[in-house]
Amino acid sequence: MIRVLDSFIADKIAAGEVIEKPLSIIKELVENSIDAGATSVIIEIKNGGKSFIRVTDNGTGIPADELETAFLRHATGKISSIEDLDNIRTLGFRGEALASISAVSRLTVVTKTEDVTAGTRLVMHAGKKIASEAVGTNTGTTMIVEDVFYNVPARRKFMGSDAREASAIIELVQKLAIYYSSVRFMLINNGRTVISTTGNGNLRNTLESIYPENEFRNLLEVRNDMVSGLVSPPSSMKTNRKGQIFFVNGRIVNGKTIEKAIDKAYAGRIFSGYPVAVLFITVSPDAVDVNIHPGKREVKFLDDKAVEEAIISAITDALTEKKPVAEYKFSDKAITKVPEKVSENVTELKTTAPAVSEESTPAIEAEPSEEKIARAAFGLKPLEMDKEAPAPSIRDFLKERAQTEDVNLHSCDNKPAEINVTIKKAEVRPFEFEDLRYAGYILNSYIITETSDAIYMIDQHAAHERIFYERLVNQYNSENHAPQPILCPFIIEVSSDIYNSERDWLEIIGRIGYDMEDFGENTFVIRGIPSYMSLSEADDFAREFIDNIGDLRDNYRVIDKLIMKSCKSAVKANNRLSDMEIETLLKELATCENPFCCPHGRPTFIRMTRYEIERAFRRV
Repeated sequence: MIRVLDSFIADKIAAGEVIEKPLSIIKELVENSIDAGATSVIIEIKNGGKSFIRVTDNGTGIPADELETAFLRHATGKISSIEDLDNIRTLGFRGEALASISAVSRLTVVTKTEDVTAGTRLVMHAGKKIASEAVGTNTGTTMIVEDVFYNVPARRKFMGSDAREASAIIELVQKLAIYYSSVRFMLINNGRTVISTTGNGNLRNTLESIYPENEFRNLLEVRNDMVSGLVSPPSSMKTNRKGQIFFVNGRIVNGKTIEKAIDKAYAGRIFSGYPVAVLFITVSPDAVDVNIHPGKREVKFLDDKAVEEAIISAITDALTEKKPVAEYKFSDKAITKVPEKVSENVTELKTTAPAVSEESTPAIEAEPSEEKIARAAFGLKPLEMDKEAPAPSIRDFLKERAQTEDVNLHSCDNKPAEINVTIKKAEVRPFEFEDLRYAGYILNSYIITETSDAIYMIDQHAAHERIFYERLVNQYNSENHAPQPILCPFIIEVSSDIYNSERDWLEIIGRIGYDMEDFGENTFVIRGIPSYMSLSEADDFAREFIDNIGDLRDNYRVIDKLIMKSCKSAVKANNRLSDMEIETLLKELATCENPFCCPHGRPTFIRMTRYEIERAFRRV
């Protein structure tokens, strides 16, 4: 039987589309405050916003005779005709936020406009009016939201922990404070102030106060008719895109078009990682659709190409002004093509190892099996695969890996289980290390060794990453996690969202061999480090580790993925090694369970047989 739902049920369904969690409420209320012209916004939350949210602003306020109307579905003062949808200049416009919030909480609003002497207090529970009265208050609006989803238990049980919900809210307010640097923001979490900006309009000062990491300092200014903001120089990269924050006409958005443009602008300039990019994109309101997502997190540009070109141009101009030394990026044609004039006398030397391209390698190949890597690097044919079989998903891949390597997946409650990471030994060992003879060192990056019938070229960076990774895993699995005390403890500053997140990762980094604890005011102190790390290596690793702790919140991620991502303090290419260091590297690589690939799946060895070399010179 088909029937029309009553308004009570319909309102709960509609509210669920707009209000997913406390974060959604904060976003809607703060955006309303900004639309109301507020220059000061104070946000207070308790229990991650699940039990209490209060947003107070000094904006224009809501007239008393319009207050109850504001809580009706699709009641808005920001648009009045279909044509207005092509000219949206406010953050909110659909009139769904207040109705949705009141439908799933106990809500109190106190508001006053400048032209009256007394304000109005309205109390609503589950969308129903409970009380209304005149009160004394300042100009502006205060919204108090309590017991979120108290009347929708099915939604309430899917909210995260207090720390997780609070961390998401802190991250949102941090981003809003960047664009609206002329607005004073204060965020209080369980009675403690975690964000406080001056509202003086200085973007750099605001950014550095919110994100104390080094990557957010000394940024380059970008500016043209469509794009403005700050980006990092090629020498300062992060390991993920968390430093990329985008605004379109003042609205925080996720944007593949923008990410793609950034990647193109930095192409050939960086070795690895992602640049910091805080970009403000301004387009005509009729050239962007902001109504394609219920939470307005995504937008659609009328002309993606124009936006992409504007971003590339602005960033390229900024990087060129600093005259960075760009790395030459070889194309496939440049590598494989033999010049016509010498083609009769010179033949390209082809190895059996496949070229690896980070851009073209699919995500599922980020961690090929050790057997596959060894087979590829040493010229063995891959095992036959069923061409008709569908490609496995990332989750299926990680499940399979967990079964084969004894790596347990996280449980559904988002708390890491007791996990041991087992490194699977390489099944194919084409030589014994004692048979290798050191033969040379080229390009400050590659070690040349030989046996009686082949040459083996070793990538020093990939080799050291493998050594470093296995040390970390062995330390993590070890029963002895005693750190090495250091004479001068050092401090690591983090952003408020990381500082207020769940602290499961402290146990993990402790098992790796760190003595690390909370030091207050968005800082952690490290008093002890793993015995096999230098002070600089320990500092670099800890910072990279913390930068990637967000992966712990994904159910299907495993501990060794976090260790692997943080394994960036290995010796880099072009860092020249001494003969003694090369000898030590080879000895340590020989002790690895799988010395033939780095943790990320790249080969550490490439083999060229005597026959291939002689054939290249047309001797056979």
